[in-house]
Order: sequence, then structure tokens, then C-alpha cells
Amino acid sequence: MYDFFKKLNREAKDLLNILFIAVDTSQQLHRIYYYLEKELARSVNLMIWRKPGHIDYILSKLPIKPDFILYLNDIGNQMEPSIHGLSNTDIPVGLFVNDVHRFIQLRKNYITKHKINYLFTVSRDQFIKIYPEFINKMEWFPHFVQTEIYHDYDMKRNINLLMIGAVNDLYPLRQKIVKAYEGDPSFVYRKHPGYRTFSKYEEDQYYIGDSYVKELNRAKIVFTSPSVFHYPVIKYFEVLSCKTLLLAPTFPELEDLGFIPDYHFVAIHEDNFMEKAAYFMDHEVERKQIAEQGYQFIRKNHSVQTRAEQLVKKIKHMIHD
Repeated sequence: MYDFFKKLNREAKDLLNILFIAVDTSQQLHRIYYYLEKELARSVNLMIWRKPGHIDYILSKLPIKPDFILYLNDIGNQMEPSIHGLSNTDIPVGLFVNDVHRFIQLRKNYITKHKINYLFTVSRDQFIKIYPEFINKMEWFPHFVQTEIYHDYDMKRNINLLMIGAVNDLYPLRQKIVKAYEGDPSFVYRKHPGYRTFSKYEEDQYYIGDSYVKELNRAKIVFTSPSVFHYPVIKYFEVLSCKTLLLAPTFPELEDLGFIPDYHFVAIHEDNFMEKAAYFMDHEVERKQIAEQGYQFIRKNHSVQTRAEQLVKKIKHMIHD
């Protein structure tokens, strides 16, 4: 029904009591919220609820009243779990917002109806563009990585150029890259497996979880792009955290997160990606230097530990504001 991560070495009264409402993402393609749950449990009294229901019923089943409710409902193909009655609770609620272009009207209606207090959005600029009426509720909460999983495995890098993930009309640059390298044995493309729960066998087949991280580790260079929405997609974080050189476009929101083009990664556009890739394939020292700088940057600034600390600090401020 719920999970309660108990603290053994601290007085419970000194900790925040947080209810995290979300589906189980531990076997899904992207598991950052599963990693966030585990990390938050180190510093707060964390209660986790997975099922739909009315908030009054959920609260009645908990061992203690939460100080704050974190709610995630936009990871899958539909908004779930569905929680009712949030407008009637005196507990502040923070809703995570991932792909802001999905569920736009449903999300707007839900936020308004349930009087959601705070919106933790992965993307900043597109959120402001699509949800201007909720700017006063916005808290920028960018992507992050679990650096105990995403790190340099010191593997033999036997893939020269790698593209892994979705290639469709939302990613026109990725389409051009795949087409440009068609038939080139130095280029490897791994298709996106889709968003659902995967078995361990499927994870190995479709490069999910550990096999995905190891595939990034096998590459000398990885291409990605931010989509037509200019999202700071998670691959910017994942590739750098594997000490692999990333070739991808730069844009203001990414740079505001601290990413420095041609220092942490190599900035490209549709007319120079082949030239840049060829250069860094031929200049190993420079390639490794930028990859190392990106690696250290992510570990220092965008780990799950850092993001959890930032979140707890924000929540404490919200509660006492």
C-alpha cells in the first residue's frame, strides 16, 4: 500500500515528513525519480504511495501526517496515478512536470482544479511559453543522473560514433545525422525502445538500464539534440556522466544550467556535425580532455545527491515561507 523509509540514526522530529505519490519507475526506461526516491529517503522521512485514490483516504493510511506532498503523474502514456481532493488539503503540494508539451490542457485543468501550490518543471523556457498563467508556481528542477550508475566504466571504446534514442520529426537534427551516416560502419544507431516497463531480458536487448550505460561507455562520441522544443534532454547529462564526448547543439537554457560549449561538450549544428565528429576522432587528446571536463561537471553539479539536497532545501523554504 505504501512504503515508509525509516531513519535509524536521527530523531524523526528533526526530519521532514514527505509523501511521494508516483508510479513505480524502477523498471521503466527512465528511472531518475526512482533514484530520487532512494536519495530523498536518506535525509527525510519518506512515505511512498503508488495507487490512485482520494488524498483523505491516502493520508488516513499513513503513519504520520506529511509536511509536504510530492506528486508525479506524467511519466507514462497517461496521467497516473490519479489523485483527488488535493484542493481540500492544507498540506502544500508540488507537482513534477516533465515533457511540458504533453497533456497540456489536462495538466492545466488539474493544476487549477486541485489548486496545486508548486510546479517542479524539468524545462524552464518551454514551461514559461506554454503555461504563462502558472509562472508564479514554477520551480526549475532540471534533469540529473545517478552517478553511482552513470559513470566511467573504463571499458574499451570500440564504437566511434553513436546515436541512441528517438529519431523522428521532433528531432530533425537527429534525422539528418542518421541519414548522413547511413552505411558508414563507424556509426552505430540504437533505436528508442519506447516508454513502458521492461523485463531484465528486454533491458539487455534494447539497451536499457546497465546495458544502456555500458553502451554509452563503449562510444568515443555520442550525438544528441534538444528536440524542436529546445529541451535540455537527459542525454546531455547521461553522456557526459559516462566520460564520453557529446556532440550536440547548445542553447540558452542549457548554458544557464552551467553547460559550456566546447568545454564540457562540443556544440554542433546541421551544417557542421560531420566536420566536428571527424576532427575529434582524429584528435584524441582534445576529445578526452573535453570528455573529462564534462564528466567532472556533471558529478559536481547534476547528480541525484545534489538535486535531492536542492529539493529538500526548497521544500523547507516553502513550508516556512
